[in-house]
Amino acid sequence: MRLNKDYPYMYARVSAKRAKLFDQSDYQNLVKMGPNEITRKLGEGEYKEDIDQLGSTYSGVQLAELALAKNMTREMSELVEMADGNLQEVIKTYLRKYDILTIKRILRAKKTGEDFQDYLTPISGLSSEEIQEMKDKTFEEIKASISFEDSEIDYQRRIQAADNLSQIESGLDQAYYDDIMNLANKAKNQQLKDFIQEEVEYENLKMVLRMKKYGVENEEIRDRLLKTENGRIVEKVIKKDFEEGMNHLIREMNLQVNPEIEKVEHALEVHRLDNAIKMLHTQPLGLSSILGYIVAKITEVKNLRMLLRAKETGIQNQETIQRQLVLAR
Repeated sequence: MRLNKDYPYMYARVSAKRAKLFDQSDYQNLVKMGPNEITRKLGEGEYKEDIDQLGSTYSGVQLAELALAKNMTREMSELVEMADGNLQEVIKTYLRKYDILTIKRILRAKKTGEDFQDYLTPISGLSSEEIQEMKDKTFEEIKASISFEDSEIDYQRRIQAADNLSQIESGLDQAYYDDIMNLANKAKNQQLKDFIQEEVEYENLKMVLRMKKYGVENEEIRDRLLKTENGRIVEKVIKKDFEEGMNHLIREMNLQVNPEIEKVEHALEVHRLDNAIKMLHTQPLGLSSILGYIVAKITEVKNLRMLLRAKETGIQNQETIQRQLVLAR
């Protein structure tokens, strides 16, 4: 498998899309608005097509939420369609993480009796119809049906022996990581390997902090983490107690936050977004610029959803909302 070093056509298209993302000043204005005003604002820009299509049936926050989901699906589909064969395979495989996230959330909802509405956003391979069908299955039926036919990794084999939800989730996450790294190794593409390893490191660091907070033993923590070649900071945090580990992470990654787990997790998200945005500029024609845009777009939709829900409840002030937004510095 060969990947081109540069993708000038894709980069031109992605750059045009990147220019339409909200910046800090846009968010500062949105934070001052009410939910209906935010919906109207979304209907004036990049989300206009989706707002217009749904506007005759829905209104207010529900309209905005559905438009965001519809826009996300369309944007990711466009990226896949405009890519050539091998690049298309990379994008589809990278986006598979969101199919897996949807599956995990539905499985968890089956166990807890939660509402499914938030999980019906097809981003990659799963369609709305397939997600709806999954809703109607039992937990065991969903588990038995998990497979990705275009992958060389046997996801079903990885979870067959799992006897609880946590083991299924860990098995799916590790299978996905092996899947995307297998693709990067086949393509001999260091950009892709570095990008994925950095992303996995962020996820592992958040998991370590959460488990440290609740007193999980170090060996159990290691067993539950994704296995990756890039684990230097993760291992140092594991070896320390919760407070020391959090302070070490803050120093090592130069996070400008107080040692509180929620703030550190948020800072890691900001750090990840910063790096993704930098890739759009420092590796302008390469694969990482395309993946960087995907991260930025998905982060925008998450931010807008959070903002809409906070405004709808009316229980959060502007300063609190602003702190929760994940914005590149």
